[in-house]
Amino acid sequence: MARNSDYDMCKEERKRESFFKVLQRVDFSSENMRALPYDFVRSFSNNELSGKMTIKARWGSSWEVEICKNPRFYFMEKSGWVKFVRDNALGDNEFLTFTHKGGMRFTVNIFKQDGKEMLQPPQSMAFMASSRRTKTEQGISNLATTITAESNGGENYRRKLNFEKKKAAESQNSKRTEKVFSVRRDSAGASSSSVAEFTIFIKRSYLIFMRIPKSVQSIHMPEQRTIFKIHHPNMKKSWNVVYLVGDRDANFSGGWKRLAQEYPVAVGDTCKFSFIKQHELILFVSKP
Repeated sequence: MARNSDYDMCKEERKRESFFKVLQRVDFSSENMRALPYDFVRSFSNNELSGKMTIKARWGSSWEVEICKNPRFYFMEKSGWVKFVRDNALGDNEFLTFTHKGGMRFTVNIFKQDGKEMLQPPQSMAFMASSRRTKTEQGISNLATTITAESNGGENYRRKLNFEKKKAAESQNSKRTEKVFSVRRDSAGASSSSVAEFTIFIKRSYLIFMRIPKSVQSIHMPEQRTIFKIHHPNMKKSWNVVYLVGDRDANFSGGWKRLAQEYPVAVGDTCKFSFIKQHELILFVSKP
């Protein structure tokens, strides 16, 4: 009888040393959260523990993280760990397993709050990769246009180029103006204007999970779990927040509590969310 390949793979995995972590809400980046189990590191040499470990996800992405030591234990260096957490838009209470694959290479399995394993990168990573490609292509196109203009010389060509740029900008502004919707105030205390935005008054429970009004859900929110990027108005800080859709309601879940603490958002505040892209918002907070 042919042996089941999945069974063989699982059996081989069990031979590998592994450890797990549950991401607590209190502090993603504390040394305790980043600690490597004592019994686990005993099988490694001092030379191995003085370098970097490579963490690889199921979909092929990988992160290099320095290994540090304090008087009590070894732990993962903060900046590398935080990049891994943010790149995967991890929220509260996800379950992670790290399996040793030889050398200082580890595979990570990420299980979401609903118990399902994450088998592909969050949408924010895919969007960022696409954005980088688009910016590169635009840069090459702009450079080619500039070189052509300089080689041709002549005031007439530059006037034509400036006119085309102005026309393109007006067209872009027109498209943004078309992207509007209107929703009515509902029982959650939400309201909106004629632009793509909605406003929510903050209650105590909203500091942990932000419920999204049904009127907003039906018009402008996705029907499945989605990663939203929410920006501070100064655009110097942003957060990846998980949008969850349930049978009765939908809310901003993983990552929202962290946003509320770091922005900060408090009970009694008024939060206005303005869309700048399909899954990207700017958050304006008004104090009472």
